[in-house]
Amino acid sequence: MEEIKLSPEEVDRVQAIIARAYEDMGEVATGIGGHGISLGTAYRGSGTAVGVQTYEDLGRAGQALANALSGLSQGLGLTAATGRETDEQARGALQGVTAPTVPADLTIAAQI
Repeated sequence: MEEIKLSPEEVDRVQAIIARAYEDMGEVATGIGGHGISLGTAYRGSGTAVGVQTYEDLGRAGQALANALSGLSQGLGLTAATGRETDEQARGALQGVTAPTVPADLTIAAQI
């Protein structure tokens, strides 16, 4: 599996895309479920129950997908937050490091 690295800004952008997809999928799922109710009201016949069930199933599947997108967004947010914390800790650790002063040995330079 190929590793993909995202900057904090890219993570924010991806989260915004996922959030919009979540909203869209939730709206579509609600609409599809509503079509099932409309179908049942508009038609009476042998295939109506199957049609209503199909729309209801599609609506539930869409809602499940919306919930999965929400979970993905939350997981991505947690990963990004952990990455930011790690970066901050690394910066803090590096700021506390001082390079030792090593006297120059000119005899080595003279031998070259």
